[in-house]
Amino acid sequence: MLKKMLGFGVVLAALVACGDSGVIRPEVLEVQLIPSRDQEYLNAQRAPLQELLEKELGMKVNVTIATDYNALIEAMAAKKVHVGFLATTSYVLAADEGHAEAILKSLRFDVDDNGNLLKDKPLVDGYKAQLVARADAGIRDVKDLRGRKIAIASFTSTSGFVWPANLLADNGLDPQKDVTWVNAGGHDKAILAVYNGEVDAAFTFKDARNTLEKDYPDVKTKVVRVTDTTPIPNDTISVIPELAPDLKEKIRQAFLNIVKNPQGAEIMRKIYSHEGYAPATDAEYAQVRTYLKRKDSWDIK
Repeated sequence: MLKKMLGFGVVLAALVACGDSGVIRPEVLEVQLIPSRDQEYLNAQRAPLQELLEKELGMKVNVTIATDYNALIEAMAAKKVHVGFLATTSYVLAADEGHAEAILKSLRFDVDDNGNLLKDKPLVDGYKAQLVARADAGIRDVKDLRGRKIAIASFTSTSGFVWPANLLADNGLDPQKDVTWVNAGGHDKAILAVYNGEVDAAFTFKDARNTLEKDYPDVKTKVVRVTDTTPIPNDTISVIPELAPDLKEKIRQAFLNIVKNPQGAEIMRKIYSHEGYAPATDAEYAQVRTYLKRKDSWDIK
C-alpha cells in the first residue's frame, strides 16, 4: 500500500461524477504541477496553462501546484487530482499502486558532453546522468571508483543515485561495499564537493557544472567528465486510470496541440523545459522498475 504521506495542503474543488462502472467524468478537471522550480515562477505559468487547457478541452480546468511528488501521488490515489506531471520514478511508484497511467512522455533537446543544448538535433525522450571526477583522481572509467568517495544529490534522485548505483552494479562493483556515498544535498553541491576535494567523484545530471561556471570559472578544468549512465526515460503526463477513456484521449491531444502553437510551447518550456510530447506506454518504464527493485535490495542510506 502507498505509504502515508504528509504535507498535502492543496485545496481541491473538483466535482466528480462516477457511474456504476467506476468511470470518472469530472465537471472540473484537476491538473497538478510539481514545484521543480520556484513556486512564484510556476504560479505565473499556471493560469495561462489553465486557459489553454480549457480552450482545448471545452471544460472547466483547475491547475494547481503540489507541495511535492508524494502529495501529488496521494491526491491522484484519492481521485482529487485527475492529471499529474509525474517524474520517472514517481510515475512508476504511482502506476504500480494503480493510481497513474502515462498518456504522454516529455521531449527535450539532447545535450552534448558539456551540457550544451543540441537544438539542431531531434528531440529526445530520455536523458543521461554523468560521472565526473577530480582531474587528479585517476578515475578514467566506472571500475576506477572502487574504494572512492562519491557525492550525489540525494538517495532518492533518479539521475543522482538510482541510475548511478545500478551503473556500478552493471560494471561489477558492489554499491554497498565498494564505494562510499556522500549525500551532498543537490547536484550543484555534489559538483562542489568534487571541486573542493571533499570527494573523489560525483554523479549529477548533464551538465551540472554549468550551474557553477560563473562563480567557479575553472570548474570544468578541476572537475572532469568521465562517462554517462544509460538513458533514463523522461517524465510523464499521467492521468488516473478511472478517467473516462474519451476524456483521456482529449487530454492527450490537448497537450499535443498546446505545444504546436508558439504561446503554448513557450508556457510548457517555462514550466518544465518541455519542447514536445509523444505517446507513452507503461512498458517503456520496465528498466526503471528493474533498477528500483535492485536499489531497494541494497542497504544504502
